Amino acid sequence: MIDRLNPDYSDLPGRRPVAHAFSAGAHQADHIDISVLTPYFNTEAFFTETWVSIQAQTLQNWEWIIVDDGSTDPAAVERLHRVAGADARIQVIRQDNAGPSAARNRAFSAARGRYVCLLDSDDMVETTYFEKCVWFLDANPAYAFCNAWSVVFGDQEYLWTTGFERNVAHLQANSGPPISVIRHGAFAESGGFDESIRFGHEDWDFWLSMAQAGHWGFTLPEYLQWYRKRGNGRFEQIMRADGVNAKFEATVRKKFEGLAHRFPNPQRTHSVPYVSFSTASEVSNALVAPSAGRSFLFLIPWMVTGGADRVNLDLIEGLVAEGHRVTVCATLPADHGWEHNFSRFTTDIFVLPNFLATQDYPRFLAYLIASRQVDTVLITGSTLGYQLVPYLRSTAPHVAYLDMSHVEELHWNNGGHPRFGVGYQDQLDLNIVTTRRLSQWMQSRGAEAARIAVMYTGIRTSATAGPSDERVAVRTRYGLPQSIPIIVFAGRLCDQKRPLLLAQILKACHDAGIVFHALIIGDGELKGAFESLIRQYQMQDMVSLLGSLPHAEWLRLLGASDVLLMPSQYEGISVALLEAMAAGVVPVVADVGGQSEIVSASAGVLVPHGDQDLQTYVAALHKLLTDPDARAGYAQSSRQIAASQLSWPGMIRFFLGLVDQAHALRVSQPRQVLPAGFAKEVTTLALENKRLGDAVEWLWHAGPQSPASAANPALTATEVQVISRVAVRLGQTWLVRRLIRNRLVKSLARWVLTRASRVRGP
Repeated sequence: MIDRLNPDYSDLPGRRPVAHAFSAGAHQADHIDISVLTPYFNTEAFFTETWVSIQAQTLQNWEWIIVDDGSTDPAAVERLHRVAGADARIQVIRQDNAGPSAARNRAFSAARGRYVCLLDSDDMVETTYFEKCVWFLDANPAYAFCNAWSVVFGDQEYLWTTGFERNVAHLQANSGPPISVIRHGAFAESGGFDESIRFGHEDWDFWLSMAQAGHWGFTLPEYLQWYRKRGNGRFEQIMRADGVNAKFEATVRKKFEGLAHRFPNPQRTHSVPYVSFSTASEVSNALVAPSAGRSFLFLIPWMVTGGADRVNLDLIEGLVAEGHRVTVCATLPADHGWEHNFSRFTTDIFVLPNFLATQDYPRFLAYLIASRQVDTVLITGSTLGYQLVPYLRSTAPHVAYLDMSHVEELHWNNGGHPRFGVGYQDQLDLNIVTTRRLSQWMQSRGAEAARIAVMYTGIRTSATAGPSDERVAVRTRYGLPQSIPIIVFAGRLCDQKRPLLLAQILKACHDAGIVFHALIIGDGELKGAFESLIRQYQMQDMVSLLGSLPHAEWLRLLGASDVLLMPSQYEGISVALLEAMAAGVVPVVADVGGQSEIVSASAGVLVPHGDQDLQTYVAALHKLLTDPDARAGYAQSSRQIAASQLSWPGMIRFFLGLVDQAHALRVSQPRQVLPAGFAKEVTTLALENKRLGDAVEWLWHAGPQSPASAANPALTATEVQVISRVAVRLGQTWLVRRLIRNRLVKSLARWVLTRASRVRGP
C-alpha cells in the first residue's frame, strides 16, 4: 500500500517478493469468483509484473483469460507462453489483431466467473484488490461494477482519486483507467465493448454503455490499482493527434444523447433498525494454512499515529518475522495514515468501512477466519470487535480469542476498552494488559485475575541510542543549538496530553531563566490553541512545532534530545516514554497509569496530579536542565531499565507464550459457545447499538444543536441540492474541465483534502 503523503512509485506490486503469498487450498470451489480479462499485444517484459500481482491476490479463486491479439514479437509470444504454463488457471486465446475492444469481448465470451476484472497486460493491482471488489459488490447489489483509486506510474507519476462517483459527469470526460471488477450479467447486458473503437477511449464508451443499460459503479477509497503511463504508448500517441479528443467527445454526446436525464445513481447498502444481517458468503476462498506458525487476526480501530498503534505495529512485525501470518481488520472510518507502515509486514489488511456496511462485518470476519484458517483473534481498541466475539466464537469455537488493553478511560464509556475486557471476559480466553495497575483496575470491577496477564511494551534499545556525532548532525539539520539542552514532547495534541499545561510549563521555565529549546512532535485538535499560547508567550524562537513525523525520524530526534516532558491527564505506559528511556532521554512525566512501574526515582521524575502541577514540573526541569551531571546519571539509569525490562524481542516471545496459554485455557477451561440463533441476536443488538451511536455522534457534531452548527448553521437539503447542481454544471464547462485536468490544481486539491481528512472518529 502506497504512502499517499510520500509516495514511492518504484514499489510496484509486481516487484515485491511473493514468498509469503497466499495459495489456494486443495478444496475445489463449485464456482469461480472472478475472471480476469486481459488483451495482449507484443507486451514487453513488464507483463511478468502483472502476473506477479495476480499471483499474490488474497482471493485465489480466479481464472485469467488472456487474448493474444495477433502478437508479432517472438519474445512477447514466448513470454506469454511461459506465464500461461505456470498455472492451470490461465487460459490463452489467440486471434488475428482486432484491437483491445475485440480482445476483451473475446475473453468475456470464455469467462466463467461471477465477476470479470478488466486488467491490461502492463498494469497491476494490490493484493487485496480482487477480494475487496468482490465483497463490495456482493454486499452492495445496487452497483454493477467497482474499481479503486489509482497509482499512476511510469513516464508520469501521480495519485488519482477521481472515479465513478462523478456519475453523469462521465458524459463530459472519462475518469480513470479501465481497471475494474464487473458483474458478469451486467457486462453482457451492456453489449460489451464497441469493437469499432480500436484506438483509445473504448473504455469511456463502455462505461456509458453500462449506464445506458441502467448500471453504474463505485470507486473504493484506497490506492489498489497501478496504472502504467507510457509516453510512447498506443493511447498516448493517438491522443497527441489533432482533434482526437474533441471528435470523440462529439461522438459520445450524439451516441448517448438523453442519458444525462436518466443516468443511474445507485447507493451503498445502509444500516436499518435491527437489521437482519446475512451469515452466508458466496465467496469461495479456502487458503493454505501457514506451513509453520500461527494465523492471527488483529481487530483494531484504525491505523494512525499513536502509542497503541505503535504497539500493534511492533507486534505484527515481530510475529511475521517469527513465521506467523497476520491479517488486520480496522473497524472505524478514519484517516488511516499509518496503513502503509502496517503493509510493510502484511498486505492482508482490510479497512472494513471502505467496502462494507456495518451489518456485513460479522459474516466477513467469519469468512476471514475460515479462509485464512485463523487460530488466534486479538482485539485491541475496537469496541465492535468485542461486541462481535460471541458471534465469532459461535462460528469458530476452535479459535483462541484474546484482547489487549493499555489504559482505562473513565471519561469514555465508563472505562473504555478495559471495561469491555471485563464485560466480555467470559467470552475471551485471555486478557492482556500492559500495566499491573490496569490489571488491578479490571479485577476491582469483577474480572477474574487468573485470566489477566501483564505484558510490558518492548522497544528497540539499539535503534534509539544514537552516537554523539549523530546527535550533532540531527541538531544541525534542524537548526538547533548544540550547547543547550533540548526538551522534547511527542504525542497527539489533545485533552489527554494536556498541551495547554505543556505551554504553561515551558513559559514558567523561560520566566525562571532556564535556557532550553523545546521540540513539539505531533498533531491534534488542540494544536492551534497550543500555537496561539506560544505566540502569546512570545516563545516562537525557543519552541519548534514539527507536526507528525515518521517513526524513524522521531527516534533520531530523541538521540538529539535531553528531557522528555509529558504532563498527560492519563496514560497506560506511554510508548514515547519507553523509547525516550531507551535513548537516555530523561523523563519528566505525569504519575498516571502504570508509569510508576517503569520510571524509578533514579531514572526520571514522576509528577502527581494536584494543585502544584506547574511548580513541580518547573522544579524538576530546573534541576535537570541546569545540572548536566545529574541529568547524565538519570539518563544512564533510564537506559539500564530499558535494556533489562523493555526488550522488543522479549515482548514478542512473551506475547507468543501468552497466546499458547490462551489456547491451553481454551481446551482445559473452554468458554461457553452461544447457540447460533442467540449469538446472531446478540450481534443484531450490537449492530443496532453501533447504528444509534453513529447517529448520535453525527447529531452531536453536525446537528442543529451542536456548537459547530450554532456558528455555522447546517444547509437545508434543498440548499445542498442546489449547490450540488451548480457544481455539476460548472464541472461541465470547458474552463473548469481544463482546470480540473491541470496537475498543479489537482495536487493542491489533494493537499487540501488530505488536511481535511485528518479529522478522526471517536
